[in-house]
Amino acid sequence: MTLAVRVPGSSANMGPGFDVLAMAVSIYGELGIVDPSAQSHGEIATTNHPANVAFVRAGGIGEVWVDSPIPSGRGLGFSAAMRVGGAALGLAQRQGIAETEFAQFIDASRGELVELAAELEGHYDNAAASVWGGVVSASPERVALIPLAATMRSEVCVLVWIPQFQTATSKSRRNLPDAVRRQDAIFNIARATQLVIALSTGDFDLLPSTASDQLHQKVRLSDTPMCAEVMTALVNAGALSSWLSGSGPTVAAFIRRTDAAEVTRLIGRDFPLGRTQILDIDMRGIHAI
Repeated sequence: MTLAVRVPGSSANMGPGFDVLAMAVSIYGELGIVDPSAQSHGEIATTNHPANVAFVRAGGIGEVWVDSPIPSGRGLGFSAAMRVGGAALGLAQRQGIAETEFAQFIDASRGELVELAAELEGHYDNAAASVWGGVVSASPERVALIPLAATMRSEVCVLVWIPQFQTATSKSRRNLPDAVRRQDAIFNIARATQLVIALSTGDFDLLPSTASDQLHQKVRLSDTPMCAEVMTALVNAGALSSWLSGSGPTVAAFIRRTDAAEVTRLIGRDFPLGRTQILDIDMRGIHAI
């Protein structure tokens, strides 16, 4: 057997938490080191694949196989998940970690995995969520896990609407202004702190206003107006809140589990150019398989 990992995708920004807040979600990529004497799972990562780049950067030698349903270029943390997984495999191989020690090694190396993946990713939020699981507040100085109320985990799930088209994060970032107005910064600080309070206390009444944003969503949604329509439709259909996942174009929403089937039906009916999927908040992060 060879070393292999399962890594969750993520939804970053979560509305006002631009480049800071991210949530791990239950859509997983699996990666492993290719064993020439055994049949590999998935496909061999190409030289430029983010998993392979991270594997080599972490000191890995050889090839990596990847099996991932996380869609690329859709705002669900594909590149971060692949980089986290590749970095874990490379570090472990370089240090001669045996399969029986791999799970413990990952737990002890989470901080280093965030740093390596964030270095390649260019920001910390997605990488930190894929490493730690749950909802994180991430910065170069520190990653903090946001405690989630029991009701958030038991009564709420995440609906994502994934369109057929892609967006490029690098291009999306170039369209954002270099400076922001003071009132816009205040607006986002207030909403981001209220979002953390809602998540940690289970205050569902506070959630609807916490996805509002003045720093990035309006600019990004101007290029994908259908996504703005989906966000509005989700709230009108009963979602607790809705936001542009990462840089988009996927739209994410918190919904009550009891409303999931009906909200999914309505969005699927009215917006057939995308597919809906119900996910949970992943609480485990990267782990050995």
